[in-house]
Amino acid sequence: MTYTRGIQILAQHIGTEPEYVARALRTASRSHAVIRANRFQDLNDEQFRRLMGGDRHVVAVVANLALRYAGRIEDALLLMDIYHASEGTKPPRQVIRKGVGTLPEYHDHPHIQQAIRVLDAAGLPPVVTDGIHELRPGFQVLPASAELPGWIFIAPDPDCEDRTGFAGGPLGYLAVMRWAGWGVITEPHPAGMWAVVHPDHRSNPFPS
Repeated sequence: MTYTRGIQILAQHIGTEPEYVARALRTASRSHAVIRANRFQDLNDEQFRRLMGGDRHVVAVVANLALRYAGRIEDALLLMDIYHASEGTKPPRQVIRKGVGTLPEYHDHPHIQQAIRVLDAAGLPPVVTDGIHELRPGFQVLPASAELPGWIFIAPDPDCEDRTGFAGGPLGYLAVMRWAGWGVITEPHPAGMWAVVHPDHRSNPFPS
C-alpha cells in the first residue's frame, strides 16, 4: 500500500510502520479535538517541520496513537512526556539541582535547563558532578560558543548502547531532541557529542 508523504515522514520520525500512523490518523480525525490531524496527510518535509513547530499537539496525539497500535505503550507514553516537557505544559518531574546534567557553572543557562528537562522526561540519566569530580555517570549538556547562542552539545550517557526503544542507543538522544522540536546535526561531534539547536533558533541557526 502507498502512503502519503506526511504519513511516511511521521512514521520515520517516531520509528514505526506507516500503517500504524495511517490508522492513528483515521482515529484522530474522527475526534473533534484533533480534527486538524487531516492537515498533514499530504505534507512535504518542510511543511511537516513547520507543523511540528506550530501545532505539535496534533502531531503528538497521532504519534501516541500510532505507537499504541504498534504495541509500543512505553514509547507512546514517552513521546507524550517529552512533548509536555518541551512545551512546559506540565510541571517538571523533579527540580534540577546544580551539577545535575551539566557543570554547575552552566546550571542557569536557559537552553541547558530546557534540554535537561526534555532528556529527563525521556528517562535518560543525567551526570551528577560537583564541577571537579563525576559523582554519578550520565549524559552531560554543554553550551556551544557565544557566536552560536542557540546551540548546545549533548554527551550521551555511557550505558546508552544497552538501551532500547525510542530513546535507546546513542541515536536516541537525537530522536528525543528532534521530537522536542529541536534541530539536530546527525553526524556526531569529534568528541562524540551531538549538536542540537533550540527551536527558537532553527530558522537562523548560524547567525553571521
